[in-house]
Amino acid sequence: MDLTWLSTTGVLIGVLIVALKVSLGCGLASLSRREMLSIAAGYLMISILLGMSIEMLPKNALSATLNAGLAMHLIVALLLVALGVMTARKWNSHHHDISRKTFWALSMPCPACLAATFISCSFLAGLLQIDPWKIGALVGILFLLCIAAFSTALGRMKAAPSSLGSAMIFLGFFYILSVLLIPAYLNCQKISFLAASVPISDIIPSYLLIISLIALGYLARRWGVSF
Repeated sequence: MDLTWLSTTGVLIGVLIVALKVSLGCGLASLSRREMLSIAAGYLMISILLGMSIEMLPKNALSATLNAGLAMHLIVALLLVALGVMTARKWNSHHHDISRKTFWALSMPCPACLAATFISCSFLAGLLQIDPWKIGALVGILFLLCIAAFSTALGRMKAAPSSLGSAMIFLGFFYILSVLLIPAYLNCQKISFLAASVPISDIIPSYLLIISLIALGYLARRWGVSF
């Protein structure tokens, strides 16, 4: 398979996923067009700066960021669930809209996602033999266009603030699930079928996360949050 095509596809998919996540926050919180464009322009500037600095950053710095990615995703996941429950509960119980105060949990840049995207950009720049800042600029323009388009489309839905809360909770659960599944998948590549029993110290964190998911679901149902 052509590595250039594969790398390009990976970058495009990464940009689209991040842009959709950002747009969910902007569109469902009913931000004005100027506010949405300001956030989209922020991603453009971040992309250009990362593209310019990617050659100057030591490789171990990017590797350390990726290694801390699971911890970052867990923190973001818990934040999404907590603020999502709060947003939906305030609207369902008191018809109080706090979406403009909580949407940033969806729209803020995720360090792990951006690091992974721009490592792919660096790899693509090496394959195409062009400057990384040019790739960063192209990715930034794509961010700008996608965020503006997705946010406008979602904003026209005129959804209730509880929809933003539900979207945040759903993505938070998805992040938590990824934290559970990714390490398990990686460990499966290292463990043979005749391996000894897994130490209990490796099992406890997974069970704690599962129990946390059940508790969050119970609290969400008790507080009247619908999915």
